[in-house]
Amino acid sequence: MKRLLFVALIVLSMQLVARQLVLFYLDDTLEPVSVRQNVDEDADLVKTIFDRLASPPNGLKSFVPKDVLRAYFFVESCLVVDLRRGPVSVFDFTQERFFVHQVLRTIFENFSGIDAVYFLLDGSRRDVLTKMVDVRFGFARHFWSRWPVEGER
Repeated sequence: MKRLLFVALIVLSMQLVARQLVLFYLDDTLEPVSVRQNVDEDADLVKTIFDRLASPPNGLKSFVPKDVLRAYFFVESCLVVDLRRGPVSVFDFTQERFFVHQVLRTIFENFSGIDAVYFLLDGSRRDVLTKMVDVRFGFARHFWSRWPVEGER
């Protein structure tokens, strides 16, 4: 009985120092699937989001490549994400738009104080992410806090 109580206390204490992230992956039909994962309270959440999105659980897909995050910074209620051009330069339109949707939906779900996300490539502003997605004006929470790939359903 003492062992069971001890194990329960350890599990409870681990839950208290861990934070849950909600990550958005894709199923075989490219529909979003949310997955909750624990992270340490002192973890770098933005880096953790990109790392975890780049390694989807079995049976799910992700368009977030490994090591795509170059840097990020917060400016008031905005998040500026600086990406490495190399990993995203090979995207076709489908990959590019689902990458944007996965990243934005996950960030807005986990950071309630962020009102907009802006993308840079190798430290510079661009008109398009790679080929098609316009990144000049950033992405506002009120449009991108749901899954807009197919529009309103």
